[in-house]
Amino acid sequence: MTDKSLDTSKRNVPVLAGQSILSQVAWTLGSPSVVLPFLAVSLELPMFIAGALVSVRMVGSMISDVFLAYPIAARDRKKRAIAMTEVAIGACLILALLVASTGVVPVIGVAFVAAFFMIGLIEEIQSLMYTDLLGDQVRSKSRMIMHYLQLGVGGLGAIGLALLVHEITKENPPFSRHSAVIAVSVTFFVLSGLSILMMSETVGPTQEQGAQRVKKRKFLDNFTDIAAMFDQHWFRRYMIMRMPLVVVSLSVPFFALIAAEAHHDSARGLTAMIVSSASGYLVSAPLWQLVNMKSHRAVMVTGNLMVALTGGALLSVHFLGMDHDVHLHAIALFVVTVAVTGISSARKLYFLDVAPKDQRVKGAAAIKSICRISGVLLSAALAGVAHLHEVAWAIAFIVATSVFAAVACYRVVIPSEKKAVQS
Repeated sequence: MTDKSLDTSKRNVPVLAGQSILSQVAWTLGSPSVVLPFLAVSLELPMFIAGALVSVRMVGSMISDVFLAYPIAARDRKKRAIAMTEVAIGACLILALLVASTGVVPVIGVAFVAAFFMIGLIEEIQSLMYTDLLGDQVRSKSRMIMHYLQLGVGGLGAIGLALLVHEITKENPPFSRHSAVIAVSVTFFVLSGLSILMMSETVGPTQEQGAQRVKKRKFLDNFTDIAAMFDQHWFRRYMIMRMPLVVVSLSVPFFALIAAEAHHDSARGLTAMIVSSASGYLVSAPLWQLVNMKSHRAVMVTGNLMVALTGGALLSVHFLGMDHDVHLHAIALFVVTVAVTGISSARKLYFLDVAPKDQRVKGAAAIKSICRISGVLLSAALAGVAHLHEVAWAIAFIVATSVFAAVACYRVVIPSEKKAVQS
């Protein structure tokens, strides 16, 4: 970096840190994994649709990955487009609320499916652009500081706002309470979009040349790259560990669904879920950072066992008819949020350890594509189980897979000391 670019980076850090905190608050209060399923269940949408919304969102994200990743990378300026995505997500939430206010269940179902599809599509576009923007405009150390500020301050802000909205609206009907939370979320999406416009975005000749190279890539290369990766021993071994984690990652939305099923009429239900998930993000950052520095395997094995034990305990009290207390579901959601966040960070770091430098990009693209397709199919299947039977059976499958995933991670993920000995 030149002196001028270093100065620009320093000026951008406070702006982007503030923007990321605002965005974290918005995503937590309008969470497609927690808040929107609560609203869907309270509106009496069929459980299949409420569960399948996870799949619909993944389909939107997958389309962005396959068709839009390279055109996005070719854009030399991204801050205005990121601002537009924040506003667009807010608009999706508002439109879903407006349709929900009609009370016509079939129309509401169509509106929620459309909203989740668009949120998935826009969310992944934003993620791709934001990752590229941070890589170009902010240094590594500053990115790490921003990440922990986002989780910590954003989590605290979301908790405070959720409790405030709860106090103001606790006497209102469920739809009114849920709508108030989403309205605050939309406000923060707009504020986040406006705040990112204050950063200084610079474009160097290297970026422009890189954009030109990206434009020349053929679409069919994506599929040939995926097939070729299975010839690599490290890739096949990594996928043995990675595939069960696709199911484990579904624990948060399905734990939220069983909570919504039991407490969507409760004045405290949604607030408790928001506070527990936000607290999970808040705790997970410092907790897993310390463990990750020692062992990625310890994080992944522990995280999977946390999901399995928590799910097993929740199923026990559910089938015994003792899960009427909202705090039980809040604690369960808190634990799985901490666990899944830790697993996600550890598997990404482990990938960087095992993937050869010349195969990282192709390997990452192949893994992402396979896992997204698998996630769509598996979440749709679990939604069908939840609809035909009950959500508890979908969670039982997640619990069983979590145990298998813990074993797979233990056998596949080799600690760094042993790798050094073997090499």
